[in-house]
Amino acid sequence: MATDEMKDSKKPKWLLPAAIGAALLAIAALVALVCLRGKFAAEQPADPYDTQYARMHDPAYLKQLDELRQEQKGIARMLGEAQAALEQAKEKGEDSEEFKAAQAKMAAAKDAFQKNRIKAQTLVRDRIMQENDAIKAKQESSKEKGE
Repeated sequence: MATDEMKDSKKPKWLLPAAIGAALLAIAALVALVCLRGKFAAEQPADPYDTQYARMHDPAYLKQLDELRQEQKGIARMLGEAQAALEQAKEKGEDSEEFKAAQAKMAAAKDAFQKNRIKAQTLVRDRIMQENDAIKAKQESSKEKGE
């Protein structure tokens, strides 16, 4: 029996409390990581326009559309003036300088119209793509949460 007592006396007494402490520390670290992960996921703001046609409630987007519309009105006025100048210049002959100037004015107005149309299409396309990406992200997030 003396050998059993010798074996027990050789085991360090701090080993069991250290192992329990390490296990508790690991559990606490795991809980902290899970909480922080949830916090960071919650901090990333979801796109508030994550439903179809929600962009029509975005004041910044509507302002951009309004600015493009105002530009279109100016271009329409320019086209009308160019058309009137072209009609007046036709009376003086198609070889006259006024007719050539009116044609140049019409070409410039048409070019401005095309550029405005492209800007409008690009704005709407980009916004629809952003909206679709937000909808997709919302759906994937719901799948991950099991909703």
